[in-house]
Amino acid sequence: MKKEIKKILIIRFGAIGDVVHTTALFRAIKKLNPSVEIHYVTFYLSSTMIQNDPDLKKLWLIQNKKYNTLWKLAKELKKEKFDLCINLQNSNRAKFLSFFTGAKKNVSYKKTFKLHAVENFWKTAKPVFKDLELPEALQIYLPEEFKQNAIKHINTSSKIIGFNISLSSVRQGRKWKDAYWIELAEKLIKLDDNIEIILVGIKDDLELANKISDLSDKVKSFCGKLSLSESAALMSHCNLLISSDTGPLHIATALNVKTIGLYGAAPVSRTGPYGPLANVLFSKDRECIPCNRRKCNIIETSDSSFPCMNDITPDMVLDCIKENNLI
Repeated sequence: MKKEIKKILIIRFGAIGDVVHTTALFRAIKKLNPSVEIHYVTFYLSSTMIQNDPDLKKLWLIQNKKYNTLWKLAKELKKEKFDLCINLQNSNRAKFLSFFTGAKKNVSYKKTFKLHAVENFWKTAKPVFKDLELPEALQIYLPEEFKQNAIKHINTSSKIIGFNISLSSVRQGRKWKDAYWIELAEKLIKLDDNIEIILVGIKDDLELANKISDLSDKVKSFCGKLSLSESAALMSHCNLLISSDTGPLHIATALNVKTIGLYGAAPVSRTGPYGPLANVLFSKDRECIPCNRRKCNIIETSDSSFPCMNDITPDMVLDCIKENNLI
């Protein structure tokens, strides 16, 4: 490691899962040199996953990506006199910000689907830190008060299974059918009397959440009731989290929670849940995946579920749970 690098700036605007994936990079740098000071630029929502991180000296929050906003931020960052800026955002605006920070050295992320996102981010710094070691698992830190408050909402003597039923409307290629979530809940409740299911999501998920929670008093919905940090704290107490490829899945892996990722159009090798507790289910009979498309070439309407996601049945999830002793 170069001894002259004592102060580092990392830039990654979002999204949530991506920011979680970058933690392996700055964790590796701090392990290599505990005295190095690391600052991080990101949006507020993503920042909540790293605001309590002992390996970061300071978070710089960005309101938007307008050039005048970036220019104002760059002038403030320039005062910090960074030795190195690691730009993990593959965009011209991030490159603009990186350049005008005035850091002595800049390295920029180059996206490739040949590597998992975690390794891809981590490898960005390898030209500077030759001895950098890739962590085997992710780790994020939540305030202890959040985790203690979460305990009040659950029965800790039960086997807690989390369903993250939320997904951006533009990511249809990652959406699991509502009917499948309902069927899986029914079968899990019958499988073991000691199972309780918690639902995490946003207000837009309330219709589905109500259908699932109406099945049994062993199902509790927190959709639209909690902040991202509060939801993360709740997930930290789960024995297992089931989710498609979205932020909460990657948060759970970084909280040392067993996960089952449901993957259709998204490439598992690139964005699959990372770490030793991660499990993945995907269609093995379609040559078109992973297409990574937001719109499917096979289906006719944009509101239909992707066939590749429909291939993953509730019984496949149950088999995965049983075969891998996940609860």
